[in-house]
Amino acid sequence: MSVTTLSSEAISPTRDEVIRRARGLAPMLREHAQQVETDRRIAIETIEAIVGAGLARILQPRKWGGYEISHDAAFDVAIEIASACGSTGWCASLLNIHDWWLAAFPEEAQHDVWRDTPDRNIAAMVYPTGKATPVAGGYQLSGRWAFVSGVDYSEWAIVAAMVFGPQGPPHARQFLIPRKDYAIEDTWYNVGMRGTGSNDLLVQDVNVPAHRTLAMDDFREGTTPGSRVNAGPLYRGAMICTFPHALSAPALGVARGALTNWLNWTREKVATSTGEAVAEWPHVQMRITQTELDLDSAELLLRRNLDIIRDGGPSDAAARTRSFATYGYAVRTICTAVDTLFDMSGARGMRDENLIQRAWRDVHAIAAHVGLSTDLSGQSRGRFLLGLPRDPKVRMY
Repeated sequence: MSVTTLSSEAISPTRDEVIRRARGLAPMLREHAQQVETDRRIAIETIEAIVGAGLARILQPRKWGGYEISHDAAFDVAIEIASACGSTGWCASLLNIHDWWLAAFPEEAQHDVWRDTPDRNIAAMVYPTGKATPVAGGYQLSGRWAFVSGVDYSEWAIVAAMVFGPQGPPHARQFLIPRKDYAIEDTWYNVGMRGTGSNDLLVQDVNVPAHRTLAMDDFREGTTPGSRVNAGPLYRGAMICTFPHALSAPALGVARGALTNWLNWTREKVATSTGEAVAEWPHVQMRITQTELDLDSAELLLRRNLDIIRDGGPSDAAARTRSFATYGYAVRTICTAVDTLFDMSGARGMRDENLIQRAWRDVHAIAAHVGLSTDLSGQSRGRFLLGLPRDPKVRMY
């Protein structure tokens, strides 16, 4: 099939420019953060503001009207947005990484989504909880996928399923489906990241053409049909080296926002029982220093992963297992830092209106994502260090 790409006369903005745009939205996002949590989803007007500012085009190929800047730019934009509202930062981060994900599919699939406009919202779930069978020209797909963040305002979705055919063992595959082919069930009642609208997506006996599918093995290895079409370094990285930066950046943003909030609060805070300035207490000074160092350490580890993927070099088992382990470890370290902030906030920190308790819930909810699992990543890295083969049951690396 011959596909037509969008031409873009505008020069793509720089990394600094998209960060500036994200900072410009932060006051509005901060003002609406409590409503996002109460509604359990982000207002469509907010999504439109993010998309309208071009902040969902950062990882999209230029040939389709995207900016194709860098993973670093997407990481930094997610931090800025999440520091104002964790749920919004999470969904904005996923809007970008899902464009990168679609760019791995065959060119015809990219054309199906982006042929008219680059601004198509895509939801996704990487874990293969669905079932597919080969049919003429493609596959028949059914299943239920949980935790599909932002699915309510998506126009397309990428889901994964196990393919069961007459020949060979089952294998994992990804499927790109339009909004008309899936239903949404409102299931998102969660202790953290309450505003992400991470509801269930349901598909029943939908036929998906072959060009809208992608083998999980190819995605894992970074040897996809799309990487041969989109030749830039952005699109050559292996999944586990690349995808989790979109999960970890919001955690860091939430924590940075919480630290700023805590410092502003504590500089003026006095002890109820004695009237002393809390900022004068040595143990508070020492613990807040440790908190800052924890966040700095986590950020340095995460930026080391960005160094690995920046030039699109080969991602061997050593790089994949180390990246996988680093993402999970860094986010756990972020959780430790926010735990300290929460602990030092006392009873007042537990009030609904206190941003510290929301940050505490949000970072732990992010850390629970399977892509940040320290158990899976620890096993994977440990097997590599001990000279053992990859465990095929862990499909992500």
